[in-house]
Amino acid sequence: MDLVEACRTFTAVSELGSMTLGAAANGVPQPVASRRIAGLERQFGARLFERTGRGVSLTPFGRDMLSSAARLVELADEMMLDADRAKLRPVSLAVPDSCSTRNLAVLAASANARGLRIDFHPGTPGRRVEDLSARRVRAALRSVPAAEGRWTVPLGCAHRSETLPGVRVADLRRSRAPIPGSGARLAGQRLRLLNEDDVPHVRGRIRRASEEAGLLPYQVVVGPSDPAAVAGVLAAGDLLICSIDEARQLGLSWSPLVDPVVERGYVLSATSAEDASALGDFGEEIADCLGGTSNRMSEAESTSGDTAAGEAR
Repeated sequence: MDLVEACRTFTAVSELGSMTLGAAANGVPQPVASRRIAGLERQFGARLFERTGRGVSLTPFGRDMLSSAARLVELADEMMLDADRAKLRPVSLAVPDSCSTRNLAVLAASANARGLRIDFHPGTPGRRVEDLSARRVRAALRSVPAAEGRWTVPLGCAHRSETLPGVRVADLRRSRAPIPGSGARLAGQRLRLLNEDDVPHVRGRIRRASEEAGLLPYQVVVGPSDPAAVAGVLAAGDLLICSIDEARQLGLSWSPLVDPVVERGYVLSATSAEDASALGDFGEEIADCLGGTSNRMSEAESTSGDTAAGEAR
């Protein structure tokens, strides 16, 4: 027996004084309402109504039980409202600052079409991890080495020049004598990193390559902010390590970094397996937001509920 629906019928019949009217108020046939009342009476072991020629009236036992039945119905209704609100609550997702509004909007629209709402929280790699650990968000795109990522983003150099071939870190080495070729224009310039790349697997690789190439320590610059890094490109002719999408958004030319080859990597981590699975269905849209490609080989690992929940803790 459905106790809530039986109590709903019980309260409606008692209020209207009629089995027929109570059934109509509940949107069920009269025989169904009668069976519900009979089931309650069997469950309680006592009669709830006296049948009269003009309808039904509560027995003393029925009057005593009416208040409890009404509370149960009210609580059930409140629970259903809470469930509806919970289903409408968006999944909060921490994303890189560099994700464009348009690409995030496309992801949100795709999710909305499938009944999922996403609330985006842009931030740096460290901030995204902190927000997930503190459960300020329900999911995050975490920065990882490219080999471990479900999504990878090739990095290159944004610059003011319109015709610059692939860049080698060694091209920035200072030299007393001019070096023929494109490197002559890059000698002595600095490499600037965005906050998104201030992570060991990117920053460390760039620094090691610069040391091996003989660059001076000040030629690899991290921080203090992304606008400051871009200002160095515009004002001083420095090179900005970034994706091709980021260069386009800034209105800068872009050349691949060919030595060393550096990529960002990302995985999806979530506080629950359900959120990880739901968001993981939008791999291609997330790839567009990151400006990279989806690595299907890592998909199962990156959206695993157990793994994601463990990482979040």
